[in-house]
Amino acid sequence: MTEKAVDLGEIRGDWDFHSRYAANAMEQTLKRVNKLWRSLKRAAPADGQVPVSGPVMDEFIEACSQTRALCDDFPLLEEARPLKRKKAVSKKRKSSRKAR
Repeated sequence: MTEKAVDLGEIRGDWDFHSRYAANAMEQTLKRVNKLWRSLKRAAPADGQVPVSGPVMDEFIEACSQTRALCDDFPLLEEARPLKRKKAVSKKRKSSRKAR
C-alpha cells in the first residue's frame, strides 16, 4: 500500500473541519482502546496479566496502531494551521460638526 503525500493546501481550505475530525477520531479510538483493554483484563489468566493472543488482543493491537496513526495527524494540522488574522479595527469618521 503506497501512501500519497498529504496536500496541505486542502487542509488549509477547511482547517477547522479537519481539526475537529481528527480530535473526534482520536476520542473514539481511545474509547475503543480502553474498552478492549478492560475486556482483556476481565479475561486475565492471572492477576496482573492479560491474554497475549486471541481476537480481542488482535483488535486491541489494531486500535493502538490506529491511535498512533492519528497522532501523526496533529503535527500535520499544526503545519497547516492558518495564520490568525487580526480583526480589522473600524475607523470612525471624525465628525466635523460641533456639538450643540
